[in-house]
Amino acid sequence: MKKQIPLNPVEIVQLKKQFFHSLNLGTGKAMLLLKAQPQINFSVQILAATVNNLAYDRQCEGSRAVYLYKLIRRSLQKDALIRTIIKKFSTKKSNDYGMDQLSDLVLYFHQDGIAGAKEALINRFEKSFSNGYELYARDVLLKIEGMAGLIRAAKKVGQLPEHQRADYEDRWRVDDFQKMNKSVDVYAELAKAADANPAIKNYLDLILSAKPRKKYRRSKTIPYTVAEIEELVDEASRFPRFWESHISGMMQADIEQVARNFLAEKDSVRKHKYLPFFYQTKFPFDYEVLLGMASGRNEKKNRKIMHAVNALSHFKGDDIRALALKKLSSEKTPWDYLGLLINNYQTGDDKILLEIIQRSDDFHHIHDLVAGMIDIFDANPDSECKAPLEAMYYGMNCAMHRWNVIDLLNRNGVLSEAILEELAYDSDEDLRKLSREIKRSRKNKLV
Repeated sequence: MKKQIPLNPVEIVQLKKQFFHSLNLGTGKAMLLLKAQPQINFSVQILAATVNNLAYDRQCEGSRAVYLYKLIRRSLQKDALIRTIIKKFSTKKSNDYGMDQLSDLVLYFHQDGIAGAKEALINRFEKSFSNGYELYARDVLLKIEGMAGLIRAAKKVGQLPEHQRADYEDRWRVDDFQKMNKSVDVYAELAKAADANPAIKNYLDLILSAKPRKKYRRSKTIPYTVAEIEELVDEASRFPRFWESHISGMMQADIEQVARNFLAEKDSVRKHKYLPFFYQTKFPFDYEVLLGMASGRNEKKNRKIMHAVNALSHFKGDDIRALALKKLSSEKTPWDYLGLLINNYQTGDDKILLEIIQRSDDFHHIHDLVAGMIDIFDANPDSECKAPLEAMYYGMNCAMHRWNVIDLLNRNGVLSEAILEELAYDSDEDLRKLSREIKRSRKNKLV
């Protein structure tokens, strides 16, 4: 083992800050720090990231349990961390996004043979619906107890008052369980248990009242008619959603007629409702009207400027670029205007974009910028993307957009070895997979 160089208290504090920042982002630097400095006790930081899912969009990104458990297993404080996590899981109240992550971790503890983990899962489940506790560990029960776990869950839900029970209708879960356990007639077993237990009968009646999910079948996409566009504009309370797949098959003459209807519209509110249509397909006439709308006062609550900019993003012009530079320099988080640079980017603009990112002081500001940054550099491939995209990588806690950032850095040939090394331990499985692909590709180029 490499001899560790003693660190002073200031250095230790800084390393702990770096470690927790990485945990916030979900990047692999945390693992690299833990490997390099095993003598530092990062338990407080690991625990904070464990009991609260720190992802930007927890619902979409899901649990970071795999990522966290790797850190826990490598920590010299592993045993103490596991005991504390089990305790936190057992006492945690409802309405906390960290509970699913805690459930996953305790399941991993059980699968690794850690004493008391299974009992903690069952005990936490049994607390469901009592003293403010929400229903947790249902899916975990199915994994560790199979049919017995499903019956246990059915009993718990079936004991609820009828008006509350409907909120826990989960036929899809039972059907998925059946698909994964073909040797068991799941509904027959539930019916047998229901004969002896009224609560299970309540649950069975509940899920049988719901229709099974239908298999999705892709139907032929029918292009919009001009009349349908008018109906969508009429019906929308704010802005209608136009599907690109239904627009792509439209005749050019119909698109031009929609544009003429837009130009002729006198009502300001109704006129703005056409704008999302011209984001999905380029406005077929001069962009002067769009530029005027994009130059107006930006009231973010109504998103009018955003839709005008999106429609204008298909065009190139000195006046569009001038508006972009004006707005990008005057607003703290000018994400509404980034689309103006997609077709008006010039060499050196990377410095402007980097300064905008550095202006941002929290994850929300950074996340507001990321989609526009990705669109700009996707449309303008160049090694200039390196500094702005690296700033996004080190400042953003959204794993899904992090994938796009890494992909762009790699495609432009500026993905650093330091970031590539971190990706092997990223919280996102797709990024870990991408890192392996990139390493293989680089290795093959050397052969």
